[in-house]
Amino acid sequence: MATLTQTRTCQIGVCSDRVPATLAQQGICLDHYLDQAFARVANALEQRRKGRTLDSRTMDWLQKQGDFTVQLLAEDGPAHTPGERSRLLDLLLCLANVQEYAHQGPATW
Repeated sequence: MATLTQTRTCQIGVCSDRVPATLAQQGICLDHYLDQAFARVANALEQRRKGRTLDSRTMDWLQKQGDFTVQLLAEDGPAHTPGERSRLLDLLLCLANVQEYAHQGPATW
């Protein structure tokens, strides 16, 4: 399947992992994408813990990442490694949690 074709190597540091076509625009491998996504989700959760409302740009990003993660999990062709699938599922769960917290009133947790 074309979406799984690997096009070039990751642009982060000395990483030599291949960039899947689904991440070609970002120019990063799946591991670095997940690292960055988890960092942004953690930041959003921290903002909610501090009682701050998430802005519309952050909410839009969360929604897009959820859709993208589902797309990655649903791809045909060579399967992701068990570790990659596990991290993708963890990200999906984290995205769902932060969106749920964002729709609640002031943070009380």
